[in-house]
Amino acid sequence: MHCIWKSFGFLVFLIIVAFGRTSASGKYSRFRLADVQRNSASNVPCTCAIFLTGQFNRFNRTEQPKGNPGIQLELMQHFPCTTSGNKQCANKCLDSIVKHLPNSQNVICATIDRDCFRERAYLFYQNCAPRWVNSNLSAGKEFCCQNDKPMRCSLMAELIRQSLRENNTNTTSTSSDEQSVSNR
Repeated sequence: MHCIWKSFGFLVFLIIVAFGRTSASGKYSRFRLADVQRNSASNVPCTCAIFLTGQFNRFNRTEQPKGNPGIQLELMQHFPCTTSGNKQCANKCLDSIVKHLPNSQNVICATIDRDCFRERAYLFYQNCAPRWVNSNLSAGKEFCCQNDKPMRCSLMAELIRQSLRENNTNTTSTSSDEQSVSNR
């Protein structure tokens, strides 16, 4: 009888230890999961975007660009949250965006929500934090878009000059009409 109680006691002890371990590991895994979720919320994957010069202040690097980017790619790849990780992200972005360069005029004009005149496209990226960083990389090409369609910048410049001349003529004739009315 003594042997049965001894083995029964040992069995109860094993059950308690096993139960204790699973509940402790469950607690640990819940805390670990919370840490992973908290870190993943702030750990943004490498994301690339093209913004035009009218959307950001080139002289204030802390100010975020306004509006939506012309092109945006989320690479779903995480790089270290260091200077070298940022460079890796920027280079990966450059490799990915280069594919869109031949058709960039059509893509940019179709995706921006406004007209633009002689604006350059700059590469921005996000790595680890949800903040756009200007890479200062640009293709050097100027974009001119009107009504979601690409336009030659020289033609658009002529249309703008013509519109200004018409507005100036209308303003001059209106002010001379007002002058003659006030002289009466």
